[in-house]
Amino acid sequence: MRRIDPSRSILVFWADLTYHEAALLADDEAKHLAPPVSKALDDFTVILNLDLDTRRAVLKTTAKSGVVDIHIDGRIRKLHSAALFLVNQVRKQPEFKSLFSETINKVVRYALKRQVEVAEKLIETLGMKMYSDEFRMAHLPDLQTLVAAGKTVLGEVRAAEMSRTEARLDIRAWKDDANALRLANYGELVANGAKTGRTRDWADAFFLNTKSAAAVGDD
Repeated sequence: MRRIDPSRSILVFWADLTYHEAALLADDEAKHLAPPVSKALDDFTVILNLDLDTRRAVLKTTAKSGVVDIHIDGRIRKLHSAALFLVNQVRKQPEFKSLFSETINKVVRYALKRQVEVAEKLIETLGMKMYSDEFRMAHLPDLQTLVAAGKTVLGEVRAAEMSRTEARLDIRAWKDDANALRLANYGELVANGAKTGRTRDWADAFFLNTKSAAAVGDD
């Protein structure tokens, strides 16, 4: 009987433990080994919720990050168009070149973290004396609002990723405990079977085979 690869889904472990518990309870000579398995299955609910909750948090913050990034991109493109209009399409003019030294597609190619930095640089540039108050205030408030929103989302992303990392440690610990329990029970079943003249097939029967566990757990 082999340990289950910890990289497998927690549902593979759940399927194996569920089978193992039922098999133990069905045999009077083995049912004394069932309580720790039942406890591990009770703990599974907590682990499953932890897994789903942290996965959901990462997905939600990733989605918010993408949306805010799109809004920042759009606002930068709007500034780009306004700057072109300001200099009558003459891109070499300092009022334009100070803001956009690269093509707009290169300016907005980044993911949120870098895009926030780009937007902050544009905000800083808009503070230069070469821009009128009217031009500056037509773009500054929106950029500042979006930068603030971006920083908030980035903080949420970091928090979600940290929680997910911690959850992975807890999930791995539960898997390791499940494997240790399975191996300990197998050893005792083999030993008890030997005392009564049973083959290892008797001990093997208390565990779901690998293919069956995968079919249930990875579905």
